[in-house]
Amino acid sequence: MPLRFRSISLRAFRIALLAAAVWLIRSQHSASVGAISIGVERVRDFFPAAVMLDDKPSSDGLVAVKDVEGAILGFVAQTSPASDKIIGYSGPTNSLLAFDAQRALIGVRVLKSADTPDHLAEVIRDRAFFTQFRGLKTGGALEKADAVSGATLTSTAITEGVLRRLGQETESLRFPEEITVDEVKALEPRAASLRAFKATPRTLEVLDQNGARIAMVTRTAPSSDGISGYKGPTDTLMLLDAKGETLRSIRVRKSYETKTYLGYVTGDDYFMRLFDGRAIVHLAKIDFDKEKIEGVSGATITSWSISEGIKQRSAKLMSEARERIAWWKKIRWRWQDTGHVLVILSAFVMAFTRLRGSAVARNAHHALLVVYGGFMVAEMLSQALFVGWARHGVPWRSAPGLVLLGVIALLAPVFSRRQIYCHHICPHGALQQLIMRRMKWQWQPPKWIESMMERIPFVLLLAVLLVAVSAVAFDLNAIEPFDAYLVSVAGMAAIVIAVVGMLFSVITPMAYCRYGCPTGALFKLLRFSGDAERLGKRDWLAIAALGVAAVLAYAR
Repeated sequence: MPLRFRSISLRAFRIALLAAAVWLIRSQHSASVGAISIGVERVRDFFPAAVMLDDKPSSDGLVAVKDVEGAILGFVAQTSPASDKIIGYSGPTNSLLAFDAQRALIGVRVLKSADTPDHLAEVIRDRAFFTQFRGLKTGGALEKADAVSGATLTSTAITEGVLRRLGQETESLRFPEEITVDEVKALEPRAASLRAFKATPRTLEVLDQNGARIAMVTRTAPSSDGISGYKGPTDTLMLLDAKGETLRSIRVRKSYETKTYLGYVTGDDYFMRLFDGRAIVHLAKIDFDKEKIEGVSGATITSWSISEGIKQRSAKLMSEARERIAWWKKIRWRWQDTGHVLVILSAFVMAFTRLRGSAVARNAHHALLVVYGGFMVAEMLSQALFVGWARHGVPWRSAPGLVLLGVIALLAPVFSRRQIYCHHICPHGALQQLIMRRMKWQWQPPKWIESMMERIPFVLLLAVLLVAVSAVAFDLNAIEPFDAYLVSVAGMAAIVIAVVGMLFSVITPMAYCRYGCPTGALFKLLRFSGDAERLGKRDWLAIAALGVAAVLAYAR
């Protein structure tokens, strides 16, 4: 076999092995955390008098909580499935939302999470994080979302899940009637036909006789279904300009209000034209008090419910507009991501230039990695992280720099023949390089002991694979030391491994990397240099491990 063809084939084979492992792990775990059954005991923290939950949710997806007499105390909902694809550090989180009788949010609790346990525990300890959601309603948004220090990705994902669930809508059960051409003509006489606007649900294009779009039309239901006036909610028709950016006029479609109160509102020409010409982006955040918008005399509550319905539907339109933007505009770039990119660039400089031969440059670079990458950012690649990504997806929108770090770490050994991550990026590896050979006395294990110890990382890697495809509940962060750099988040196991491994590295250079790191073992399996330039024992072991994992998965 020609050398070049063998080289390409072997690279492709090892990438295929990795892809097969990812597929196997993902096939055993749904991408969602999934909604779960909520019993009344779960909601008593918010509603002590609760004795039952309704069997079916209301039109806005909320489940009523009732007392012994059947009176509604409030409502509850889960963020799943809306939050299922929002990845934190390594997985999504399903949260319980509790609302008062007026459908205002009074509390949030985590129901189930596939994120890193230590990061999740840090979020749960921060009670102030959860109080920031109080008072929000369907369609609501936070002016400024606070994250939890040390668990930024996890807390941000929970926040996004809550906000996405608040914006989630089902079809209106109270106002099932679709918009007709005749009712649009009352506001736009040139309307000849309506056509669904594919980019925005429940919004229609208004076409003239020539088929040209002359306006857009939508309605406040189901956004307004939970907004009750004096006796009930109101569905309002909203005619927008052709771009869907400005409200042209409104018309009440149907209401559960009394005819008298509704008549006061619809008969008030000033109120019915109050929002004409206003931008949707402004209506989505309008403050009625600051704008000095008052209700109709004699029907204040009814007119308020109509106004609030327009505001909530406008907020939903803005949310839907954000969902339509190009994928690259959805990326949320953090300062940590900029740092990751700079670290990657510095790693390539150290790996492929003469600076790698300078002791001063190496030591300065290692110190930077330990201080910045370890104690400041503390976002390191680990088996827990990789398994979480394999199960639930990659957080390319919320942590692009970290994802890029993972890509470089996995592909560099395949194509560059260098362990870029282990040698030039990993803070724990950098710390070991800084302290190695600082003592005159060094211990070199006998060859037979060293041979056994070098197998430990690969045994751990096999164990990780088996845990990942099984139903075993085990915190993979407990087998690596990387969480120890963030003490407030770290578990005791990670701290012990970090301390013991570092002490061992003082007398045996790079002891943890050589004898304990399963993440490093993964990169070694992918490496293409020296003995690894041909199919070897590690490749056959990897095949065997995948076979065992596949049998285990099939048995499940």
